[in-house]
Amino acid sequence: MKIKKLIITTLLLVVTIVPLFAQQNGNLQLTLKEAKEYAIKNSPLIKNANIDLASAKQKIWETTSIGLPQVNGKLAGSYQLTVPENIKSFSSLSNLGSWMYVADQSLFDLTGNGSNFGHIAKPTPTEPASDADLKWGLTFDVTVSQLIFSGAYIVGLQTSKTFKQLSEVSITKSEYDLIESVTNAYFLCVIAQENKQVLDSIYKSTEKILYEIQETQKVGFLEETDVDQMQLTLTNIQNTRDMINRQCEVALNLLKYQMGMDLTKQIELKDKTSDLISQLNPDVVSTKKLIVENQIDYRLLSVQEQMAKLNVKLQKSTFLPDVAAYYNHQENFNKKSFSFTPPDVLGLSVNVPIFGSGQKIAKVKQANLSLLKIQNGKEQLSMGLQVQYSDSHSAFMTAMSKFQTNKTARDLSSRIYDKAIIRYKEGMISSLELSQAQNQYLQAQSNYFNTIIEMSTAYSKLEKLIK
Repeated sequence: MKIKKLIITTLLLVVTIVPLFAQQNGNLQLTLKEAKEYAIKNSPLIKNANIDLASAKQKIWETTSIGLPQVNGKLAGSYQLTVPENIKSFSSLSNLGSWMYVADQSLFDLTGNGSNFGHIAKPTPTEPASDADLKWGLTFDVTVSQLIFSGAYIVGLQTSKTFKQLSEVSITKSEYDLIESVTNAYFLCVIAQENKQVLDSIYKSTEKILYEIQETQKVGFLEETDVDQMQLTLTNIQNTRDMINRQCEVALNLLKYQMGMDLTKQIELKDKTSDLISQLNPDVVSTKKLIVENQIDYRLLSVQEQMAKLNVKLQKSTFLPDVAAYYNHQENFNKKSFSFTPPDVLGLSVNVPIFGSGQKIAKVKQANLSLLKIQNGKEQLSMGLQVQYSDSHSAFMTAMSKFQTNKTARDLSSRIYDKAIIRYKEGMISSLELSQAQNQYLQAQSNYFNTIIEMSTAYSKLEKLIK
């Protein structure tokens, strides 16, 4: 029992530590599906598209808040270096109540109790305002406003929601484009790596043959020309290997760039060409047809058309009046100062456009022309998508047919090359004939890989069209 527990504990540690060790060393193994998922999460292109969507949501609230109550406060202070005489005169009117009371009492005494005088109440004595009191002022204003009606506000609210929809469609389009790019880059990387493996194998076998014929030539059984021919063949293979190595590095960096990954990070591609080819299902592209209205570019243009229509409505709304209500309260902290401003004001404002010399009409016509251009573009895009679907479908079917032919040719040339090596070792063919068989095999291998790329590119375009 103790041994079993020890084995289980050891296995758990291995399962836990190995992934952590691989992660610490920066190694990451990815299938094509995992590469797509990584790109969707980490690509700056998708991140920026999501930021645009978040900005569009905030724009909706910004536009909505325009039609909600607005409250503003203002604190204002002032100090007059010299008090004008007219302000002093107005300030002296504060003693008018006392004068009127004295006059009223005097007239009452003269006319008697039955007269109309003697009814003014005695005012509370007030100190006269000094120049120092009149020089300073401190007020606080609170204004509450509410938009009652505005055509531009209503259309603006609709436009902000449509802009959010545009951002959502843009995210979907960015994801489709990114998946297509990552798929093509992944295919390119895998093919470059497998092509490198083929060249490495040929290089080793050719290097071995060169060594054998060099030893044979030393004892005089072969001419020096055969050695030179094989040396030239080996050199050409080495040059091709160097070129493929550089292509592998470029392809991997391109894939990392598309995925939003650090270029210094080491990755390993788990899928092989056979795995990738099995994912190119011809039944999918044959059974699913193009629906133009569902195609992402057409949907994007449809939303732009909707925004253009709203722009026409916006320009037309400028002919309508704007109605708003407001309330203002002012608190004067210097009670001895003189002010004509009432403490509380309630008002209603109506802004009516009367005459604009045709400017608004010109803007409406421009908006209609912009809308017409987008509608013409939609019609052209519809026809272009159908042509693109037909071309991509034809390219995919052609590439599939070529793939089968080139696969057969590659297998045949591989067998021919293997037999040529045996016959060369037996002295039945020359080194030149061996080089020809080798070049034939390399060309067939290249045609085979190129056809896979053609198939993948056409399939990716078809897949994006019929989504």
